[in-house]
Amino acid sequence: MNRLAFLVLNGLTGLMWVGCGQTPTDSLGTTTVNTPKPANRVAMYYMHRTFRCFSCLWIENTTREALKESFPSELASGRLEFQVEDYWKREDLSKRYDVQAVSIVVVNIADGREFSHQTLEKVWDLKGKPEFRAYVVDAVRAALAKTK
Repeated sequence: MNRLAFLVLNGLTGLMWVGCGQTPTDSLGTTTVNTPKPANRVAMYYMHRTFRCFSCLWIENTTREALKESFPSELASGRLEFQVEDYWKREDLSKRYDVQAVSIVVVNIADGREFSHQTLEKVWDLKGKPEFRAYVVDAVRAALAKTK
């Protein structure tokens, strides 16, 4: 796990940590890289910039927790995968899904081919609110229902 952090001199409190980390991209640690992916599945991308603020990290971590709690068997089987990607570095993904800001993209895959995707537009509006988890979980449930 790579971490990037900065020490910043703060006039009021002395030194403080500012930074962000990069997390593994292997479906929340529930599958291995060598596990074959099911032909019908949902891929979720948390697309971030290279530098991430506390709000960006909150969105990622809360999404990760909601998926682990609500879809443990789907994550374990590979029917649902969660990937964290820097859209500044992954131009192929940012162009494919028209990502221009921090986003969550839910991609439907059938017979090994992407057939639709949805960008969860309300993640910033719901950040810090109890409705955030339900919004993410409902979007994943709907996507999984399309890929049976």
